[in-house]
Amino acid sequence: MKIKEQIVEIGKRLYNKNLISGYEGNISVREGDKIYITPSGLCKGFLSVDDIIVIDLEGNLIEGNKKPSSETKMHLKIYKSREDVKGVVHAHPPVATGFACAGYGLEQSLTAETVLMFGTIPLAPYGTPSTDKLPEALNNYLEYNAILLANHGAVTFAENVEKAYFLMEQVEHYAKITLVANILGSPKTLPCEEVDTLMELRKKMGIETGLPKFCRVNDDVKYYRFSRDELVNLIKGIIEELGG
Repeated sequence: MKIKEQIVEIGKRLYNKNLISGYEGNISVREGDKIYITPSGLCKGFLSVDDIIVIDLEGNLIEGNKKPSSETKMHLKIYKSREDVKGVVHAHPPVATGFACAGYGLEQSLTAETVLMFGTIPLAPYGTPSTDKLPEALNNYLEYNAILLANHGAVTFAENVEKAYFLMEQVEHYAKITLVANILGSPKTLPCEEVDTLMELRKKMGIETGLPKFCRVNDDVKYYRFSRDELVNLIKGIIEELGG
C-alpha cells in the first residue's frame, strides 16, 4: 500500500473505532527527509489521497494544496528526536483522554502485555495545541512510544505508521481495563518478580523504549523510574536520615 493510501486507511480506522471525532487527530509518515501528513480542518475518517500533504523536516510545503495539520510541530519534534520513528498517530481516545484530563498517566503495571509493549504510558504536561508549547511538553518523554497529553489526548509513534496506529488502539484498551479495575476496587498490580521477568523478556525482544514506573510488594513500592520530584524527595529523605 502506498504511503498516502495507508494514511487514508488509518484515518478511517481511527474514526470508525471512535478514537477521534469531527476534525480531531492527525497522522504522519516519514520517508527519508519527507513527511506525509494529514491536513487541518478535515475529518480524518473521510480523507482522499489528494488531501495528504508532503512537507520537509522544517515544515516547508513540498506537495499539496491544503494546510498541514495544526500539530505538525509535534510530529516534527518526534521525528527529529527519534531516528527510528517512521510513523506518528495523534488521537483523542475517550477513556485515555479522560485519564489525561484527570491528571493521570497509565502507569500501573496491571497486565503483562502492557508492561511488555509500553513499559508504562506517562502523562506529559499540558502544552497549548498548535504552538511550540506542545512539542516542548514532550521533552522528557520521547523515549516512550505512547504518551498521554494532559487535557488533550494521546500520541503514539513507532517504526511504521501501522504499528503506531495499533499502539493507539492498545492505549485506549488499557485505559478501559485500568478504569474498570479502579471502579471495582483497589487494582492488583503485577508482583515485582513478574515485572522483573517481563523486563528480561523485553530485552530479548529488543524493546528498549520506556520502563515501567513501579511495582508493589505488599505495601512496599519498588521503583524502576523516578520523576524528578520523586528523585528530589528521595535524596532529601536520605540526607535527613543521615542527619544532614
